[in-house]
Amino acid sequence: MKKKILGLLIAIIMAIPAYATITVSPTRIELNANKIKNNYATTAIEIRGSKNKPMRYKAYTGYFEINDKAEMSVSEGLNTPHNIASKVRFVPSEFTIPAGKSQKVRVNIANIKSLPDGESRAVIYLEDVQPKEYNLPNQNGIGAQLILKTRVAVPVYVDKGKFTKKADVEIFEIARLKDGLYTKMKVVSTGNSRIRYTGTIQVIEGKKLIDEYAIASSAVGDNNSFSSLQKIDTKKITKAGDYTLRLLLSYNDENDNKKIIKKETILKITGEI
Repeated sequence: MKKKILGLLIAIIMAIPAYATITVSPTRIELNANKIKNNYATTAIEIRGSKNKPMRYKAYTGYFEINDKAEMSVSEGLNTPHNIASKVRFVPSEFTIPAGKSQKVRVNIANIKSLPDGESRAVIYLEDVQPKEYNLPNQNGIGAQLILKTRVAVPVYVDKGKFTKKADVEIFEIARLKDGLYTKMKVVSTGNSRIRYTGTIQVIEGKKLIDEYAIASSAVGDNNSFSSLQKIDTKKITKAGDYTLRLLLSYNDENDNKKIIKKETILKITGEI
C-alpha cells in the first residue's frame, strides 16, 4: 500500500532556503501615487529560479493585512476599497526560467487615481506550476510521497492622497524573565499608512554612554500596534547600580523625513554580576 501525502509549503516574502528554488528582487513594492502623473503605475520584479533545472512559475494576486504581530495576514478584503488585487496585471503571468537564469516580470497597477486616501495593498504570489515529489522512507510496509509546492509572496503598497505615517512608542520598559533581562516595547502606528522602524538602545551609566546595540526592525500596519520583547544585549554592565536604557527609534514620515522617537527606562542591578 502506498499512501500519498500532500504538503504545501508556503514562504512569505522570501522562499524557505532548505526547499525553495526561487528568489525575488525586490522583496516588496512601495509606490506613492501622488508622484505618478499617469493613471497607472508600472514597475518590475526579477525572479531567479533553480541553478540545476528549468522551472515554471505562475503569478497571481491576493490581499493581505498586517496583524499586531507584524505579520502578513491573508485576507479576502472584499469589503475594503483599499484592496488593489484586481488592478494588478503581469507580463508575463506564467513563464519558464531556464536553469541558472532569471526572468523579469513587468507589473502594472491600473486606475491608481481612483484609490482612496491612505494605503492600498495587494500581494503578488509566485508559485511553481510543477510541484516537486519526494519519496519518504518506508515504515510498516507503507510508502509515502511528499508533494512539495513553493510559493513566494511579494507585498505591494500604494499610498495616495492624504496619507500619513505617524508612530509613537507607547511602552518601553524592563521585563525580567527566567532566562534573563529584556526590554518590552510597544510601537503604535496612528497614521493611515504603515511605518517601518529601525533603532538602537543606548546603555548609559551615570552620564556616560557605555554601550549600544540595534533593535530588531519591523513594520507596523496603519492604525495598528506591535509589541515585542528583545533581550538586553550588552556585556558592559559589570557591577550593581542604576543604568539608563535609552531607545532611539527612527522611521520615515509621509514626506520621507526621518523622525526619531526617544524613550528611556531605568535598569536596576543589585548584587554581584
